[in-house]
Amino acid sequence: MPNRKEEEFYKKISPKLSEVLKLDNNDDFYKNYTSKIFSSYEIPNLDEDLFDEWLENRLKPNLIFIDFKEYLKVAIEALETYNDIASTDFGSSRKRDEAQLWADKIRGYLAEKAFEKKILKDFNIECKLPHESGHLKDYLDSDIPLIKKTGDKDFRKSKIKTSIKMTKWSGTWLDLGTQYSHSDIYVQIKVNTGTNHLMSFLKKIGFFENILLKKGVEMKLISDELKDKLINKIQNFDNLFAYIAGFKKVNDTKFIHEGELKIGRKWKKYHIKSAEGLLTQNILDDIKNKKNADKIFINPIEKFTTYPRYIIHNNKLKYKLEDWQEIIDQY
Repeated sequence: MPNRKEEEFYKKISPKLSEVLKLDNNDDFYKNYTSKIFSSYEIPNLDEDLFDEWLENRLKPNLIFIDFKEYLKVAIEALETYNDIASTDFGSSRKRDEAQLWADKIRGYLAEKAFEKKILKDFNIECKLPHESGHLKDYLDSDIPLIKKTGDKDFRKSKIKTSIKMTKWSGTWLDLGTQYSHSDIYVQIKVNTGTNHLMSFLKKIGFFENILLKKGVEMKLISDELKDKLINKIQNFDNLFAYIAGFKKVNDTKFIHEGELKIGRKWKKYHIKSAEGLLTQNILDDIKNKKNADKIFINPIEKFTTYPRYIIHNNKLKYKLEDWQEIIDQY
């Protein structure tokens, strides 16, 4: 929870951020959006000048909006392909409900759609995404398999492999797990779907009002009053946005980190605030011993579920136009 000083600062700068993101600056905005930029150390200090610089030079150039038609297209593509993923490399312990697979696939596809729009807008490069059933296995090594640059007559295979990692707005870490050698570049994209995007979409297209709940009224299972009440409980569909936070190449596995030791009444905790590299349990134990700490806290998630895993903090990512140009030249 933010302290009073932090809360006042977040409320002060929130109107600027809400205007850029095209969201209402209501009571929850600073908690769900503004505070997350600072709690994840994407901006290191409560400094309005640093915030303004981040807003103008990092967020705005890498912000992509996704409208209803684009969401509809992605939802249809995800419906066509979600079962392909279910049968590729997930064991029984990771199998999920089909509706959950569909929702997860939509989120991933939205991130890829945002990247497609960015490279078209900034570099006039068209790309074909691997969103067609039956062709998925041909493209599993890259999320941007086919591109068409100025001068190309037809789409061709990209010369480098791109992996797009979707996370929520508060996502701090580009988490590659053990797949840090599978691609040439890794891109972190934050999509503001939340947990209700699919429900809001189904409400928008009339599924609840005209099919599910209408059938309930017809069969005298619910009243018209309850039908309206249930519909109103579901959040309305708003245009989505994707923040392309940046990208990174993996050149070596050396783990480098920054942090600080915090001493409380019962525990001495070492907080890892930023890092890049392959993190193992042995490295964590070594940091704990060297810092004379009782616990290690990886901000803001506390810890990852398993190790080893290659992690990159979002303040280590490259995001400037000239950085992207170097990558684009390799496509």
